[in-house]
Amino acid sequence: MDINNAFNSGLQGVYAAQSGLERGAVTVARETARTAEGSEDINTALVQSLSYQRQGEASVRVVQAADEMLGTLLNERA
Repeated sequence: MDINNAFNSGLQGVYAAQSGLERGAVTVARETARTAEGSEDINTALVQSLSYQRQGEASVRVVQAADEMLGTLLNERA
């Protein structure tokens, strides 16, 4: 397993989750400013935000695992 690839994949996931959360926050803010008829968009944005949160958490775990693996490899070689 290439540590750099795992680390980069994890970081890309974190960035994608952050971007998705930002889009969701904008949608919620925009729809909240409108009348109640936009509640479907708000609900969709909130559900997507939870999904992006989970994606971010999983991506952080990938980065942590890659970091730990790299540390173990360095300790083995030292």
